[in-house]
Amino acid sequence: MKLVEVIPGFRTADETTELALNHSRHLGKTPILVKDVAGFAVNRVLHAFIIEAVRLVEEQVATPEDIDIACRLGLGHPMGPFELMDAVTSTLCVQAQEIMQEAYGERFRPPALLKQRVKAGYGGGKGKAGWRTPP
Repeated sequence: MKLVEVIPGFRTADETTELALNHSRHLGKTPILVKDVAGFAVNRVLHAFIIEAVRLVEEQVATPEDIDIACRLGLGHPMGPFELMDAVTSTLCVQAQEIMQEAYGERFRPPALLKQRVKAGYGGGKGKAGWRTPP
């Protein structure tokens, strides 16, 4: 991944932050400065996106496969949200969303369908059943 989120703490010296930024650049990465908050920046955007994708499936607007295709071809994403959940596991997604729900409220409540699938053993992961991987 090309991006590095650099998150200085309350007591992080400016020199330390600059060192992290410069080291990231030296490694060919693109660093961004992000405040130390639950989910940082990327995960907050990502999970709002994932939650809405699951809602589309709950409402039978489109299938997980079609949403993944739409995100790849229509948004230029390298993989769709359901492929991503199968790769990182839906279990991890639920955990992250619960942490962010505690911090930010209802907008990050994990969708019921996502939690049900995890409880039923469809959490994804290497070689395991998920959204796009058959049981």
